[in-house]
Amino acid sequence: MNAPMPLAAAPPWAALKRLYPGVSLCLVLALAGSFLAEHYGAPALLLALLLGFGFASQAGEARLQAGVGFCARRVLRIGVALLGTRIGLTQLQEIGWLPLAVVLTSVPLILAAALWLGRWLGLPAPHSLVAGAAVAICGVSAAVAVAAVLPAGRLEERRLLGVVVCITALGTLAMLGLPPLTALLGYDDVASGLFLGATIHDVAQAAGAGYLVSDAAGDVATLTKLLRVALLVPLVLAIGLLLHRGQRGAGEFPWFLLGFVALFAANSLGLLPTGLRELLVSASQWCLLVTMAALGMRTSLRDLLAQGWRPLSLLCALSAALVLTVMGLLALLPVA
Repeated sequence: MNAPMPLAAAPPWAALKRLYPGVSLCLVLALAGSFLAEHYGAPALLLALLLGFGFASQAGEARLQAGVGFCARRVLRIGVALLGTRIGLTQLQEIGWLPLAVVLTSVPLILAAALWLGRWLGLPAPHSLVAGAAVAICGVSAAVAVAAVLPAGRLEERRLLGVVVCITALGTLAMLGLPPLTALLGYDDVASGLFLGATIHDVAQAAGAGYLVSDAAGDVATLTKLLRVALLVPLVLAIGLLLHRGQRGAGEFPWFLLGFVALFAANSLGLLPTGLRELLVSASQWCLLVTMAALGMRTSLRDLLAQGWRPLSLLCALSAALVLTVMGLLALLPVA
């Protein structure tokens, strides 16, 4: 009996035929997650992930494996490359030096703390790095971007999903709990926006929390948060180059990073028409939705829960450390 032809060596139509069932199911789950998010206000990425959990038993079927695996790895990398359209250097020109000082101080400190604390808790270094990026930079997007550049096999999918679920929950709690804290601390609109933009994980959550305080605080929070997002570019590049340096085989290098950098540069230079940029940003979001559905299908809830208390403790400790660090910096630096 002849062995099945490898996907990469199969004719185009044969490859599409193998991918179609799994990719179609992941796309349907992504569409369902987006629909539910629009109607109920929950994070779309988390909903797609939870829907994927519901179909985990089907992921083992032979006809679905190729497509689901394609979404979990290849579509993820496409989505990360397209993230470059969401980031531009023009953001730096609008927010002044104080947010820059706060972000450039707090982000490296949290990343270093993640590696140290993760080692103390007995967690693998790749897991700690992904968790640190999620807290320090931009939540789920940073987690999946860093995970995408890790060499294959270095990070278990259940660990990535644990970070995704927990960071989403913590971001929601921060969005609700931190705006009242700014009033207790006596922050004005600018300081409130800086504090919220520098501490809340997701862009939408940071902006929403800022506008709960005032319009001015919302504007500052959004710009500060986008500055944190901009640091995803050097971080992902550095991780990709360091971890793949000296490895044999050109296929090991995460070439999709070149697309990420190219789109970042084009967006910074204003080379992307508004319509095209919006289309690429939307495509990136859909790629991540499809990826979350695929990752949910490939991970059992039992394996996720089996990680125990340490991963959640790491994220909680890092989130608290970020809040305290930003509070300290705002106390030391003059806020105009």
